[in-house]
Amino acid sequence: MKPPAHSDPALALDALRTRIDEIDRRLVDLLNERARASLEIGLLKAEDRGKVYVPEREVMVYSNILSANRGPLPDNSLKNIYDHIIAESRALQHARKPGDR
Repeated sequence: MKPPAHSDPALALDALRTRIDEIDRRLVDLLNERARASLEIGLLKAEDRGKVYVPEREVMVYSNILSANRGPLPDNSLKNIYDHIIAESRALQHARKPGDR
């Protein structure tokens, strides 16, 4: 995507940084929404004595995100980001116990 047409590069830079700030806020909202869903999954697993780590599910998550990737972020970079997201989701699930709703 091309930067907004401005005669002043400083204005263009400010506009792009403002756009990134807005995107970051949306990402934070989405990450917290994902974390809440992950917590619910963790509670259901705990009630059923299920394992927090399910390798097959992680393979599916990676497959889903990589097939949705249209760039410009390389697949490897996206996978690295999701490595952290999944690790934090797992940590949240380990920390919660049944009855913590």
